[in-house]
Amino acid sequence: MARQKSEQVRQALLEAAQKLFVEKGYIATTIGSIARAAGTSQSNVYVYFTSKFEIAFAVFDPWLRAKVMELEARVEAQETPEEKLRALIDGLIHGIAADRSGQTLTLVQALATAKAGDEYSPELLIWTMSRIHHMIGTALPASDPTEREALTHSLMLAFDGIALRQNLRRSEIEDSLSVDALYMMVQAIVRRDAGEQCPPLLISTQN
Repeated sequence: MARQKSEQVRQALLEAAQKLFVEKGYIATTIGSIARAAGTSQSNVYVYFTSKFEIAFAVFDPWLRAKVMELEARVEAQETPEEKLRALIDGLIHGIAADRSGQTLTLVQALATAKAGDEYSPELLIWTMSRIHHMIGTALPASDPTEREALTHSLMLAFDGIALRQNLRRSEIEDSLSVDALYMMVQAIVRRDAGEQCPPLLISTQN
């Protein structure tokens, strides 16, 4: 007979996992340690989750969505295109990719150590990119849709790089330099949309 699920037990497992991921790291955390911290058996964990990988995403998903929505509100509160883009880039790099609480680091380690059978759904990535695309449109409403798409992908690539660097503990490289470099990349579009004479951003249409 299948065990009946309890939302209270599921939440206890997520809270225990989040605490252990931050304290010990994703790799060192085991299903058994999550079960013990939640006050249940290891076998009971599998009633709610198929793997530690699934638990990591169940912990990371609501955190990332909340962070992105906070960032969107901050971007929309800015007055000029420059301020909006700077807030977007700084928030994405400092506030999320380089998060010091260990949330993004958990994601990087989970993806890096994923095994066959660890199912990954791109839904969260697609949602995040759609919100970034929207924020770019808020800052640069007159920009070309193709440019917005390219900027979205560029910012996500930068996000991945900064998140990976967190995993490598490359603290000698200043995150502020990454923000400056990314902002310089979009300044040409800002100036052009303001009416200054700047060539359009070159976008490759080749696959």
